Amino acid sequence: HWLKERGANNYILERGDDLVLIDAGFSTKAKGIFKYIKSELQSKNVSTVLLTHHHVDHIRGLHYLTEKLKPRVFSSEEDAKYITGELKQPARGRILKPFFFLGLKFLRNKPVKNIEFLKDKDEIEGLLVHHLPGHTMGSLGFQFNDIFFSGDAVVSGKNGEAKLAPKIMNHSTSMAENSFKKAGSLKITMLLGGHGPPILKDASIRIAEAIEKFDKK
Repeated sequence: HWLKERGANNYILERGDDLVLIDAGFSTKAKGIFKYIKSELQSKNVSTVLLTHHHVDHIRGLHYLTEKLKPRVFSSEEDAKYITGELKQPARGRILKPFFFLGLKFLRNKPVKNIEFLKDKDEIEGLLVHHLPGHTMGSLGFQFNDIFFSGDAVVSGKNGEAKLAPKIMNHSTSMAENSFKKAGSLKITMLLGGHGPPILKDASIRIAEAIEKFDKK
């Protein structure tokens, strides 16, 4: 199930009688996610929330959803420190830094404790975990057969092209490019990214095309 982006994309994977939620969105979107689960998915149990990374458009709704659904929550150990509130969300770029320093509420998340850690090559709920540092140091992707939930390590454009996230939002552009290439080595057909419409076929080809372009720069 694709819950279209209002800030970021969210996905729900049915695993028997249980549901796996990929990312939690902004707090306003989290209420829509909860409503969707109750109405469209007959209140199935959300057993697991998998977080691709710590940016607020992917986690700010987590507190609301964990209060309502009581799932187990997983992220990388590196990014968990921002989710639990141990570290503050970092400011990125000249444009965004003033807003972070002002402490605007929509740029902060309400801490959620009891985060469980995932690392590269772990498996959870039938998904293989890939560590993809660069966008954040602990960014994760989740592979289910030939379907890849890439978070913001790989996003898509309106014409179905695979893209890097904007440089201003990446912790390290060089690391992000290396992780993008790692995603390109996977045998995948569908790419379900954190932003942009899902790429439903030939995802590996789309990523390879993007790699060719930025290798030429």
